[in-house]
Amino acid sequence: MVLAFVALWLAIFLSWTLYYLVCILRDARDTVNGVKKAADAIESAAGHVKDKLGAFMNIASIGAEGVKIFMDKMMVPKGRKKKGE
Repeated sequence: MVLAFVALWLAIFLSWTLYYLVCILRDARDTVNGVKKAADAIESAAGHVKDKLGAFMNIASIGAEGVKIFMDKMMVPKGRKKKGE
């Protein structure tokens, strides 16, 4: 009789322990999923910033090339005078 009572309490204890273990693992899974979502959002934002900076750099390089061409045309070589001088 005592052995059956001990077996009953052991089964209850193991069931309760298993229940809490499952709850802890579920919370850990939810936490990991939240971290994954945050990391994906950061990665997406970084990719968006990279794309925007790439587009800006393309425009800036075109502008710089235009300024270079303009300055080359406006520069007067040494030893030569401008027209009309």
